[in-house]
Amino acid sequence: MKARQARLRFFGMTALAVISGALFYLLSYAPQSEALCAKEAEAVSLRKEIGEAANFRRSHPDPAKEAKSAAERKRALDIMIPANLDAGAFLMEAEKRAAESGVTLLGVAPGDTGTTGGFATEKLRLSVRGDYFELLDYLYALEQQGRFVKIDAMRGKVEEGVFKGEIELWIYARAIEGKKES
Repeated sequence: MKARQARLRFFGMTALAVISGALFYLLSYAPQSEALCAKEAEAVSLRKEIGEAANFRRSHPDPAKEAKSAAERKRALDIMIPANLDAGAFLMEAEKRAAESGVTLLGVAPGDTGTTGGFATEKLRLSVRGDYFELLDYLYALEQQGRFVKIDAMRGKVEEGVFKGEIELWIYARAIEGKKES
């Protein structure tokens, strides 16, 4: 009889464990797993929407920032290639840079003007005197002033460590209507 009671108790406990497990699965685990799947799908959808928003933002930048950036680029371009050749302003700046570098500017001779590649051009010949390091500093200073300058040639001779000669260079501006191509 004790053995029978023990078996009944074992089967009863087993049945109770199976029923408890089934109830736990039906009432707790299954709804939570469905909710978890729904949350994962929502997270995937949100990640996709965030990616689309980021792509939209990259392809449609802030108009105010774009306008500011365009204005900065235009200012830099106006310095690099001005609307007019204005050789006088360039020569004043070149003279200032020469004094700062220790180069003596002996003379200036304007040269040919015309258009090349859609830009107005003017050739200038600068007669200079200075040592190697002064000339190097001067050429670097001309480059750093911001205006596009093409150094075409340097001719002269060195006596006692001092160069005396000419620097031929071209300055550029936006093209002027009516000029012939050179």
